[in-house]
Amino acid sequence: MNPVPSADRLPEIRARLAGLPDAAWRQRPGDSGLIEDHTGRPVAVLGTSGDVPLPAGEFIACAPADVAWLLAEVTRLRCRDAMVTALHQQLDRSGHLLSTRQIAAVIGHPGRPHHHAPTAADRSAQ
Repeated sequence: MNPVPSADRLPEIRARLAGLPDAAWRQRPGDSGLIEDHTGRPVAVLGTSGDVPLPAGEFIACAPADVAWLLAEVTRLRCRDAMVTALHQQLDRSGHLLSTRQIAAVIGHPGRPHHHAPTAADRSAQ
């Protein structure tokens, strides 16, 4: 299995997710082998299991929300990766060091740098 997802699969995954009705899925109370939408209409039937925990049913019931979250996270990380790549290119072109504060501004870091002592680059940037 390839540990890095292929970029060309994301549109297909988004399309499959978008094709689902806008409703949360759940395991039917008392029958965890029946996955249903919010109206009680069956989405998947894994067999009659009664009230026995069924991990596959929980996985399927949570899949649409989990996939939506994962797609958002992949998108966020790809944006961050693009920002870091752009920063590296900017550093390569500039030929000088940027201060921690300047780098934090470029990548949109919300907080202060981890260290409090100014670096030589910080002092020269002032």
